[in-house]
Amino acid sequence: MSIVLYAVVLAVSAIVFFFPRRASQLNLPYVKFDGNNSASRYRTESERLLRKGYAEYISKGLPFSMRDPNDANRPMVVLPIKYLEEIKWIPESRISFWKHIDKQSILTQIGGPGLNEECALAARQGLNRALVYLIEPLQEACTAAYAKEWPTCSEWTSLLPYALIIKVFASMSACVIVGPELGGLESEWQSLSMNFVAAALSAPSKVKTKYPRWIYWLSHYTNDGVKAMTRYRIRASELLAPVLQNRIDATAELKSRGIRKRKGPRKYEDGVQWLLDAHTTHGKDLTPDQLARDLFVIMTASIHSTSGAGLAVLFDMLDHPDALSDIRREIQEVKTRLPGGVWTRKALGELQVLDSFMRESALQRIPVSSPWKFKDGLEIPAGTTMVFPGYHHNFDPIVHPDPDTFDAKRHLRKRQESNTHKFHFASVSDDMLNWGSGRHSCPGRFFAQETLKLMIIHLLEHYEFKHAEETKEVPRFLPNNLFIIPNPALPVLFRERKVSS
Repeated sequence: MSIVLYAVVLAVSAIVFFFPRRASQLNLPYVKFDGNNSASRYRTESERLLRKGYAEYISKGLPFSMRDPNDANRPMVVLPIKYLEEIKWIPESRISFWKHIDKQSILTQIGGPGLNEECALAARQGLNRALVYLIEPLQEACTAAYAKEWPTCSEWTSLLPYALIIKVFASMSACVIVGPELGGLESEWQSLSMNFVAAALSAPSKVKTKYPRWIYWLSHYTNDGVKAMTRYRIRASELLAPVLQNRIDATAELKSRGIRKRKGPRKYEDGVQWLLDAHTTHGKDLTPDQLARDLFVIMTASIHSTSGAGLAVLFDMLDHPDALSDIRREIQEVKTRLPGGVWTRKALGELQVLDSFMRESALQRIPVSSPWKFKDGLEIPAGTTMVFPGYHHNFDPIVHPDPDTFDAKRHLRKRQESNTHKFHFASVSDDMLNWGSGRHSCPGRFFAQETLKLMIIHLLEHYEFKHAEETKEVPRFLPNNLFIIPNPALPVLFRERKVSS
């Protein structure tokens, strides 16, 4: 098994209870470092504590607690997998994924956007239903983005792949996020959204360093990154205003004609339309400013996590080149059956070796909100973060035989032996918690799956890649609080393939 996926978590399922701010009282064993227990040590060495807690408690079916790196005043609870079945069906009113994300990102605390129920509904009922119609435009956007962003490299050339992957994925997602009016590689929206994402990813960490929690709001007026986010959002709302009004008018016209549903794709299948539908479903008016907030927060979350996942898969392909011949052969076999080489969602689903490789590369997490008592009597106070130790769960030989060996076809065999509809990259299952679980699973996981496959297909068809001799000892993955992330500063050698597939 590999250590990967960008929000690849040491403690995978973040389940957060928010309510009273009084100190939590937990009748659980508390695991901490011997001697120095500084915040900096938790940022770089949390895996050691999780490993210790897993061996002493989780492996015996017992929970434990430890310091929450996002809230020094409250310990977090680490749960064994036996609690997952009970947690996965807790109502959304009791579990708050959005509050957990906000607790980590602090975006709304500094005047930025936050994820909400409308964003989730837009993904579940809009994006996921329309995805079958979006593969061809995504493939076109992928090809165009590689041509624009990836430098020419007829000979071995050292590149930083993370920044390039971000640009390719951002271009692909833009064609889905804003549609034909504002999409496109050279559009103002493209540069505007990328600038916002860059600010949204960098500003919070600077605010956390310079400001006490109780005056985060002041950064809205004094921090350059936070002020930039506001400028980008205001300009985005100006660009979106006529697009949104056009959609509102078109929706009203269809309603006046008595047209509610139609077969096949609608005229507009993009984030603007899906968010308008979601807000309307919830009885809310959608303003240009709220639309800009929703689109920006979706892009920030998806670009950051999916690009990290892509980088992690690339690192695993570098470390396991033996699997690439099978993957390339499978891609070619499926592609020969495609008219004009145009991929479809069905065809992407036939790439079972690639899918299994991606799943072997991945891990992840979930979330919750108000006091909770489990059936066995375990009580968790409001405001407490609960996590499942997904990283260690994935390396438990009881769950995955021979977990330390990277096995590209591990999950393909599971599909062949038990259920062909399970164990693919975007699957929600108890053996891997990378997408959450039950009703709290990530609604955008299928989009991430298909875009990653298209990106990887293009990469494998057009490039060779390898580690440079001088970077062979450089860490591929870095600790970051409870996460292990692929090293974004690690260069890789690329060369255009001599023989086109």
